[in-house]
Amino acid sequence: MKTHCIILVYSMAVCVSGQISDHKDRTPSDVYNQSKVHMKQDGRHQPEYYSYEQHCPDAEDIAPCFCTYHTLFNAMDLNCSAVKSEEQLKQIFKADFPFKNFRKFRIEHNNNLKVLEADVFNGISFKKIYMNNNNLEVIELQALSSCYETATEINLSANMIISFPFDELSLFSKLSHFDISSNSLSVIQADAFHGLTALE
Repeated sequence: MKTHCIILVYSMAVCVSGQISDHKDRTPSDVYNQSKVHMKQDGRHQPEYYSYEQHCPDAEDIAPCFCTYHTLFNAMDLNCSAVKSEEQLKQIFKADFPFKNFRKFRIEHNNNLKVLEADVFNGISFKKIYMNNNNLEVIELQALSSCYETATEINLSANMIISFPFDELSLFSKLSHFDISSNSLSVIQADAFHGLTALE
């Protein structure tokens, strides 16, 4: 009987993998709900088994970034603090990402990046973006465009930023925390935060 159960769970994993490969915009929650197997035997409820497709991209494809999946929160984080150049960061986001919706993105204490280029995330979205304590100088227009509808927190403090596209801040519909302190901006327009109704 034990052998039969193992085969059943394994078969379910293969089935879910086939479904998700055609819908890469699904979240880990979708896989969690669809892969739950509830079995009965002799009229009694048996323990539930959960089968997950791989949540993170292959480690080799995104190095030196690393992805962490948190089972407690059913969410993924991506840390790219060791990235060496703008070009390397761009190539990392061309990798195959099984899921496109992440919880956190981090680049901290990095002296290599000077520019955060437009559309650098290549459609991958994040809720919280921490890019503080680096040497960033320029945030290009639409650099964070994939996060317009997801970002709740953006921290760009303690960089060397001289250029930031404040005009697009109003496009971040859920943004509640924004920190761009301790940078080299000479002027911040009075209406830079206009339209950010969720901003605290």
